[in-house]
Amino acid sequence: EAKRAEYEAKAKAVHDEAESRRAKLEGQSVTVKSHASAEGKLYGSVTPRDIAEALTAAGYPVQKSEVVLGEGPLRHVGEFDVMVHFAAGVETPVKVIIEAEAA
Repeated sequence: EAKRAEYEAKAKAVHDEAESRRAKLEGQSVTVKSHASAEGKLYGSVTPRDIAEALTAAGYPVQKSEVVLGEGPLRHVGEFDVMVHFAAGVETPVKVIIEAEAA
């Protein structure tokens, strides 16, 4: 019984921390610059690591494992909605704007 109470308290603490991080990140957007062709196709791609680094630099600490790209790496210039998954049932969409980097 004591172990179960301890486990539930730990799970609640993790969930509460995830909720507070979600609330801070909700409705935010981040801009990632990448080399791109004139047609808007990237030379390479934008991965969860790139998005996590951009969010962390903007003051929202996020691990790359928390960034969920459902359709794989982003390969074009534009705006994309990306899910950030903090814990079971705690996630929020973040707008990622990919811009061509000036040569």
